[in-house]
Amino acid sequence: MPLLICVAPGCDDLALPGCPHCERHDAAKRDKLAARRKAAQSTDHARAWRSLYQSRAWRAASRRFLRRNPLCADCGDLGAVVPAKVVDHIEPHKGDRRLFWLRSNWQALCIPCHNRKTAREVFHGQTGGGG
Repeated sequence: MPLLICVAPGCDDLALPGCPHCERHDAAKRDKLAARRKAAQSTDHARAWRSLYQSRAWRAASRRFLRRNPLCADCGDLGAVVPAKVVDHIEPHKGDRRLFWLRSNWQALCIPCHNRKTAREVFHGQTGGGG
């Protein structure tokens, strides 16, 4: 792999292998992302939603749902057979308990598909749909 210069403006250090940034700028990028994630999880809304997900009723309902829907819906749409690990709300409930418990708003997803969908919703404001 050829050696490349860091893409950060004004930086002439070598980039890490397979990365566009040098060690210093890559660490700064990771720190910035971690801060964004922490900020997203520290809002009043996020704390309220977390209590819904930590309830005994949700844990039992999601386990039952995954037993009945064992494969990732998004991967299945692509013809792949991947075990689902997470019950996702197709339309984000945003604390609406009715929407939270509406089973027709649930889908089974693998962790990578769920993480991708959640990142789009949280960081890019896109809602609904699979992925």
